[in-house]
Amino acid sequence: MINIEAVVHQLTHNAEAMRALVQTCTDEQAQWKPGPDAWSMKEVMEHVYNEERIDFRKHLKEMFSVPPQPWGEWRREEYLTVETCRQALEGFLIERKNSIAWLMALETPNWDTASHAPFGPAGDVLTLSAGDVLLSWVAHDYLHIRQMIELLYAWNEKRASPYSVQYAGGW
Repeated sequence: MINIEAVVHQLTHNAEAMRALVQTCTDEQAQWKPGPDAWSMKEVMEHVYNEERIDFRKHLKEMFSVPPQPWGEWRREEYLTVETCRQALEGFLIERKNSIAWLMALETPNWDTASHAPFGPAGDVLTLSAGDVLLSWVAHDYLHIRQMIELLYAWNEKRASPYSVQYAGGW
């Protein structure tokens, strides 16, 4: 059974964690990438902002509509690019607030409602319940909070030279 208050509590605190991790990044730090295939902090925040706008809440709305709508396809033109990490953070926080308000306004949602969703580069089709989507939303936050922490650690390690962060312990 879904405890919506607990999920909303976690989504709220996850947003605060992201804000705390990102708000002190300089523009230089936000643009920096630890490697050619890695994302910068700005890119992570831009992704999280767009996911909040055009993924989790949108798909749950489709699932709960009467009649249920098919899972909408990802459309490149819906993806917003931002100039700064701060812009992405501010947009994300506004969208998360909207998501929380929408979730709290749901009346007796059926978390077992299912939809078929394309997933991954190969376009595999998954059958997902609304509960799967809701709890994946929280998990998605955790994945990107971890990514942000890894970026902060790598930035700190890079900036430490000629000193070492070895005394902190193993990463």
